[in-house]
Amino acid sequence: MLRKTLGKSIGAVVLGLSLAEDVQAQDTGYLDLTHGETLQVLTKKVEKVSYQSFDEEIKKYDGAVIMLATNTCPSAEGEPINRNMEIVYLQLRDKFADAKVNNLPLKFTWFDTCGRSGADLLGITGLETHMYLDGQKIDVRVGGPLDITNAEANVKVMSAWINSNLLKRPYVSKKGDDKKILFYGQFDPTMEPYKP
Repeated sequence: MLRKTLGKSIGAVVLGLSLAEDVQAQDTGYLDLTHGETLQVLTKKVEKVSYQSFDEEIKKYDGAVIMLATNTCPSAEGEPINRNMEIVYLQLRDKFADAKVNNLPLKFTWFDTCGRSGADLLGITGLETHMYLDGQKIDVRVGGPLDITNAEANVKVMSAWINSNLLKRPYVSKKGDDKKILFYGQFDPTMEPYKP
């Protein structure tokens, strides 16, 4: 129920973010994929992380990591929102494929919360996107778009999130102020003053 509520609001609209920078969602052909096909592409393009490999792949990585946690268990309610967020995530991965933090590639990983994955031991409670820097979690966004037509808005706001937190590119508000985008474990973003 909470995800349905979160999915209906779009953070970019709530904050009035224009995000006019070059963060256009790319037409990559992902939008036409089924959930099964999206998962196949996801497993080819990003590194799958498990509870056992979490410390090595994320906590000990000296750069930055964006980790998507979704659930591959069959669920009539969860499948569309998981698929939509996986498509947003693939678009972000393609957009930031050459990005570096601390001279290391910005790493995109995926955690499957289905079954006895250890997600509860890591504090993952559902569909979430985590941001890590130097092995430390710095922010979490929960949920994803209920409708795939909202993918572009999600790519834009999450691009501003990545840029302003990891790549030292602040989001410029409508008033001309430099801002940092944070989610604080929510779906909708918050703008904070940018401090380099």
